Amino acid sequence: MNSSFSSSATPQRTGDVSPVFAHAVEGAISTPDPALSEAALSARRLRHLSQIGLALSAERDIRRLLAMILTASRELTGADGGTLYIVEGDAKGDKKLFFRAAQNDSIIVDQSMTFAVGASSLAGYAALSGEVLRFDDVYHLPPDAPFQFNQRFDQEHGYRTKSVLVVPLRDHNGDTIGVLQLINRKRHKEVILRDVATVEREVVGFDPEGAELAMTLASQAAVALNNNLLLREIEELFESFVVASSSAIEDRDPTTSGHSKRVTQLTLGLARAINNTAEGPYGQVHFSPAQMRELRYAALLHDFGKIGVREAILTKDLKIEAAHFEAVLSRVAILKAQRESRLAQAKMALFFDESLNVFERDSMVISLEEKFQHERIAFEQDIHWLKTLNAPAVTFIDNDQWIDGLAALERLRAIDYCDALGQCQPLLTDDEIEALSIRRGTLTPSEFAQIQDHAQMSWEFLSQIPWTRGLEDVPSIAQAHHERLDGSGYPLGLNEQTIPLGSKIMAIADVFDALTANDRPYRRALPSDGAIRILRVEACEGKIDPALLDIFVAHRVWDEN
Repeated sequence: MNSSFSSSATPQRTGDVSPVFAHAVEGAISTPDPALSEAALSARRLRHLSQIGLALSAERDIRRLLAMILTASRELTGADGGTLYIVEGDAKGDKKLFFRAAQNDSIIVDQSMTFAVGASSLAGYAALSGEVLRFDDVYHLPPDAPFQFNQRFDQEHGYRTKSVLVVPLRDHNGDTIGVLQLINRKRHKEVILRDVATVEREVVGFDPEGAELAMTLASQAAVALNNNLLLREIEELFESFVVASSSAIEDRDPTTSGHSKRVTQLTLGLARAINNTAEGPYGQVHFSPAQMRELRYAALLHDFGKIGVREAILTKDLKIEAAHFEAVLSRVAILKAQRESRLAQAKMALFFDESLNVFERDSMVISLEEKFQHERIAFEQDIHWLKTLNAPAVTFIDNDQWIDGLAALERLRAIDYCDALGQCQPLLTDDEIEALSIRRGTLTPSEFAQIQDHAQMSWEFLSQIPWTRGLEDVPSIAQAHHERLDGSGYPLGLNEQTIPLGSKIMAIADVFDALTANDRPYRRALPSDGAIRILRVEACEGKIDPALLDIFVAHRVWDEN
């Protein structure tokens, strides 16, 4: 269980509670109407206790919940102070009581305490035994008591703890999940216990009725706290699943490692910038913490559909994969050998041609060799283009060079070689020509279409998860991160009116990271201003939201990461 609670408290009475909760507490402790019967008084108190229980059950913030439990307990019993301990496992897995919240009217409490679940302390014993402990003065415990009271707290804070009520918080299985410890019930709640004399005068023991109220509240608090802790465990489990799923995708494609995390940071950064923008079309838009969480999950999982893309395509760093390209180069080597063999055969035929004199034979041999050398040089230049075009262009190839490269491919396409069976085969197949003719990246149109399918696959996978309320739009936000305002995106061809806002935000983050990432094999990373220029062009062409891009640039969201 997570141990990241605040362990500090300041003098306070009501804590951070809602008006409805405060009203319920006030109703439970208000002076009863003398005219009411005992039955009516009991009914009123039960009604207010029920209202307190409902308020506790509705609270989802663990710190506020702990504050509410302490506030209600102290108000119902008239306690000067109170402490809440939660049972959690330590680093070794042993159960310990962790100090999680405190309130005190008379002193400022700022410390972190941990107790073993056992007889070493009042709270530890209550957690172990499940017993309610009530003492009028803990400085005078029964000599045969199996527990003891540590006076160090009083010595360090200049305080005098006298009356104490310790109530275990138990879940539906009877297991203790926490301990409520109340100290110093006062005759007059407004009195500050500044010295021992005031304590002796004002502090009284917790009466049975107060103890019963505290036990009733503890039962309600245990249910609320247990539900809250279980919900937190579920959220932490789901958080781990989301992060692990995101990592699994990036592990399949080392060339984009860190992309999902960076896109998530940029997406949330832009969302925060929108929250801080008061003008323009998004001046009234505000992302709540729940919406930020939904956006975070969608960004982390936006590329999850790539798990369904063949690894050979996902990690393709050459237009023709290395093993396949080795086969192409083997054909080239065979063709070279066959050409040299034909040259040797032609020269041999001239040597044995008795109709030729020596001058004619030598002249023809020289002509054959010159033609062969000319063809060899031209062929080697075309093979150089073959190798150059197979690697993705890191820098831009101008049109003239690109035309020269394509012309070399066409010349190679027209050449045949003889295979091992003596059959003529084209040096380059149509599929190989198609792959080598890709000007940007390494994927053919059919392969790129498979990559594009990842957005739809993301939705198909994510939509099968029973998302809790507030996260139900994660699949649709993730699915639409490649959609464009003019309808030219994929997979659904959505337009400006139908693309979720979260997807519009993520689209900017996704493109910016793709342009500035230094891990792409087919081009060099652009500086941020170069990426912004390209995004401006996209905005002018009606593909991404210009207002969102303005906020992205104005707040320099990329500098936050």
